[in-house]
Amino acid sequence: MLTIFPGFLGHPSDFPSIATPLNVILGYSMGGRRALQAILDGASFDRAVIVSAGLNLEEGREERRTRDEAWARRFESDPWAEVIRDWNAQPVFGGHVVAREERDYDRRELARQLREYSPGVLPPLAPRLHEITIPVLWIAGERDHQYVDVAQRAVSLLPNAELWICPDAGHRVPWEQPQLFLDIVSRHV
Repeated sequence: MLTIFPGFLGHPSDFPSIATPLNVILGYSMGGRRALQAILDGASFDRAVIVSAGLNLEEGREERRTRDEAWARRFESDPWAEVIRDWNAQPVFGGHVVAREERDYDRRELARQLREYSPGVLPPLAPRLHEITIPVLWIAGERDHQYVDVAQRAVSLLPNAELWICPDAGHRVPWEQPQLFLDIVSRHV
């Protein structure tokens, strides 16, 4: 069984169907942080796949909370086309655009997620990663330098982890390199 924690603005249907006899959790970006927290909170899984995720902030927490609050307000009030254009234009996405239709979202829910799941709000994960003993495949795109650094740190703290740096991809690995992503995840699960 595959449990998916999609990233912000994501749906589990965004990810390919992967058959596995194991109980696997897959989390992307914000969903990766949430997946790690679920494991630390006692959720039982055989394996984990974490994609383009941070570890929640140890420093700069107030700045990040302020930035996520500004985004939350925009998702609540700005015209959809403008906020999605600006969301996709963030440097972390490296110019890769994922189209999203307003009819598919509850804008208040999006704002809530930004406020409650901000890496500036949730407790830092790095100090507890050693508690996760299941096999973890951590994925980052080679052009996503910040998250490659985070991935390397995370894998060094996890007792049973493997790092895969996806060639020719940025933060949105599953959409930028879908076949490579599917191949590596299928081998892990």
